Amino acid sequence: MTLFDEEIARLDVERADLAARAARETDDGRRAYVDAIVARVERARATLAAAAAADSGVEKPTTTGRDVARVHARDLTPRRFRLEYVATDTPVVIEGLGSALTEDGADGETCAWLTRRAGNKKVAVTRKDGHRRATLSCEVTDVLDLKDFFAEVVDDRGAGSYLYDTSIPLKLPSLSESVRVPAYVAHDYMQRTMRLTAFSRSWPSLFVAAKNTRSSLHVDQWQGHFFMAMVRGTKRWTVFSRESLAFLRPSWSRGTLDPAMPPLEEQEEMGMLPLPREFGARRWDVDLGPGEVLFVPGGSPHAVRNLDCTVAFAGNFVDDVNLDRVLEDLKLMAAKDPALMESYRALDEVDFDDEGAALAAGDDDVHAGAFDANARVVRVADYLAGGRFV
Repeated sequence: MTLFDEEIARLDVERADLAARAARETDDGRRAYVDAIVARVERARATLAAAAAADSGVEKPTTTGRDVARVHARDLTPRRFRLEYVATDTPVVIEGLGSALTEDGADGETCAWLTRRAGNKKVAVTRKDGHRRATLSCEVTDVLDLKDFFAEVVDDRGAGSYLYDTSIPLKLPSLSESVRVPAYVAHDYMQRTMRLTAFSRSWPSLFVAAKNTRSSLHVDQWQGHFFMAMVRGTKRWTVFSRESLAFLRPSWSRGTLDPAMPPLEEQEEMGMLPLPREFGARRWDVDLGPGEVLFVPGGSPHAVRNLDCTVAFAGNFVDDVNLDRVLEDLKLMAAKDPALMESYRALDEVDFDDEGAALAAGDDDVHAGAFDANARVVRVADYLAGGRFV
């Protein structure tokens, strides 16, 4: 009996149930979707079985990981970012952008821009720490003015409350004039298609959270890379490599390509499974503070705890590193939801030229002389038009 046997047995039951579900499907597209989920369960099971056979289970489980690298924006061009971090699936914190992330410059942390531009806008706020578990919907929500919710969390009156992943272009367009997107993600393929996709206006999105709220341990849809720009407060991030997924007790029983996982703190309490390095399993931990930007590689499980009242904006993006995986998932999602097929086709039909675009943008140069953080951000309107790479 190894530490992995219980998980292997659970996945066996899950696989049998999903296979039976696929056999009952009468729609070819939906059957293909469920078959793909079955394949992912089988892949996770095979990884655990191989780890058990290699006696990886004798390694001592850990509840802490390695530190995330920190690099000042002065020394990090978009080209170097893509080569050293995106291409190697390595998280990184980019420092030195605090004065450029909002229209208020060095005063952005006060969030006057937030209440000035969008204070009277209605927002849907999750209550009772509703994002802690990887469910498909949150049970308790309130709709209130953004300025009132912000006052709640600043005054520590909004325990368990979270404004989570709210699209700025679609839901809070007045904030598009306030925030600046890091140039490191401005090559996003989703913004460079000839036709709009279902996700073309999803980001950047706004996060406003009360102290001690948490996100679930989850993987972002369709293997998208992720960035988060912190404006106020500190978030404690835990990021795992893609190869760690099988060791995080994933469950596909809800019938989605991205699995649910027990909350990170619960797994730590019951005992984390080992993360065997020979299988590529890795964990990183980092506290992300004001003026810092975090990159999370596509497909990486991650979880967040807000150490105090926080305000941030974020988004998913696609480039040459994760394009094939994104297309695979989008095509499968379109088999289940035909409306997404146009998004798949819009992304698949373009021959992206990052190398030529980067050269044209002068992306080889590290800043000489005085550093201007504004040179490392783009306006939302420019980001939505393909940034400075088109």
